[in-house]
Amino acid sequence: MPFTFQALNEDNTINDAEISLTLNPAAAIFTETDWVGGSTASDTINVTNDNATVAVNYFVSADWYAAAGDTVQNARLLAEKLEVEVTADPLGTPAVLFTGKLADLIQQPPAGRTLAGGANEDVEFTLTLPAADATDLVQGVGIEFDLVFVAVSA
Repeated sequence: MPFTFQALNEDNTINDAEISLTLNPAAAIFTETDWVGGSTASDTINVTNDNATVAVNYFVSADWYAAAGDTVQNARLLAEKLEVEVTADPLGTPAVLFTGKLADLIQQPPAGRTLAGGANEDVEFTLTLPAADATDLVQGVGIEFDLVFVAVSA
């Protein structure tokens, strides 16, 4: 029988990072009423990368649904008419993350927006109901939506 020997390299460890975002404000930024063709509103959410050392890529989506007393079909009609523009760092070096219909605001921008560890930036949302889309089809229709931010490690 041959001689054998075993050597150990012990106590190796790996600790996974935890990533999270903080939004300010966390409450609704749009509570609009009595919109007509040409109505527009803008507001800003500050997004903070809570991990001081790990960069993240974040994506923005709109999760829309029928307002109380309305139908999903009507909400869909309005989501297809409302224009939304999403701009990161609007007062610094603006970067448009998305321009299009509210119904199409899903995981934008396609490659994500990088936010360094511990960094924060403003994200401005501008909603518009174009005059040409303010037809009887959407008159009196209501919609509710959540603005959803998802982060993945960069």
